[in-house]
Amino acid sequence: MMRFRLGVAALGIAALAATVTAAQAPEGQATPGGGQRAGGAPPAPPKNLQVLPKDTPPAQVVAMMRGFTTALGVQCGYCHVFEGAGNPANDMAADTKTPKLVARVMMQMVTDINQKLAANIKKPADQLTAVGCMTCHRGQAIPTIPPPAPPPAGRGAGRGAGAGDAPAPPPQGR
Repeated sequence: MMRFRLGVAALGIAALAATVTAAQAPEGQATPGGGQRAGGAPPAPPKNLQVLPKDTPPAQVVAMMRGFTTALGVQCGYCHVFEGAGNPANDMAADTKTPKLVARVMMQMVTDINQKLAANIKKPADQLTAVGCMTCHRGQAIPTIPPPAPPPAGRGAGRGAGAGDAPAPPPQGR
């Protein structure tokens, strides 16, 4: 039941993002990878979906991809063969770029973590903090680990004049 709630919540968020994205696109203009095309024709269904359900609507896939670009600070061409909006050389389904393959594994990892959290933390779904791309990436394609915080003033790693520290040895003269 908890998985169902999390799944519904995730789909709701993605649908909301897709709605906002569609509302921002000029009418009749194609959006990269989905959205309405010129002439009002519906977008083609996404190809080569391996982690997302195969019937995921194109607008929802585009909304998720935009979330990834924000979380990683990249553009479509980082993972996809993308030459520019509307370019016939674009091939979003191609698996030729390593970052796309890594992204699939990371998507599975995030899903697994969130499912384990939901199953093991006895809280309602709306009180759980979900892990996402931004959790680690924070706008960078390759996450970095910040340096450790400096110790509080007056304390060091076994040095200084904190309580219980041995006195510093006297300076040696020449």
